[in-house]
Amino acid sequence: MKKKLLKIVLGALVILLCCGGLAQAVPITIQITGNITSVGGYTEAIPSTIHAGVTFTGIYTYDSATPDSDSSVHRGVYQRNSPYGISIVVGGYEFKTAPNHVNQFKMLITNDDPVNGVHDYYTVLGYQNISIPSIGFEVEYISWKLGDSTHSVLSSDALPATVPVLTDWNSNVLKIGGLYGPNLSGLSIYGTVTQVTPEPLTGILMIMGMLFVRRKR
Repeated sequence: MKKKLLKIVLGALVILLCCGGLAQAVPITIQITGNITSVGGYTEAIPSTIHAGVTFTGIYTYDSATPDSDSSVHRGVYQRNSPYGISIVVGGYEFKTAPNHVNQFKMLITNDDPVNGVHDYYTVLGYQNISIPSIGFEVEYISWKLGDSTHSVLSSDALPATVPVLTDWNSNVLKIGGLYGPNLSGLSIYGTVTQVTPEPLTGILMIMGMLFVRRKR
């Protein structure tokens, strides 16, 4: 039954590809795994289950056809509404982009950024966030930023439709930033992503998309 269903799905994808439907837009869903490296700031507000050494899992979804809203030469800004966003699960809590958010999820792709030395950056960023269960502080942002000081990973600021290869980057920081109490005391949860994989359907779409492009050439 499962094999039959997979054949049906693959058949439908082939039809869409041949008709050009997937050449325009592909929802890309990426799974990440890693370890918390440190916590900082007003750490009293951070649950004891979240500390250095704890494993986290996560997922983020974006649209490969999102237009670039930044006119600068070196940086592409790809901003989307719900349901696109990022989610991180750690220490019994899920930190995620809020449902029904409006333009609060971004992908930032920076090629040959000349500020503070020339770098490439790949950034996933969620601004309007919630925690499940409620954690007692405002989740100001969730970010994952890859950096390359050799500026050799990217050749443009176009939005990639492929999974980032961790070994290509020499900087790798996941960060959950929070604000606590009436004085908005800052706190941070830092981590390093150790594994990146596409979800099964995304992987199939990526492979078929590459085959489609090669066939057109």
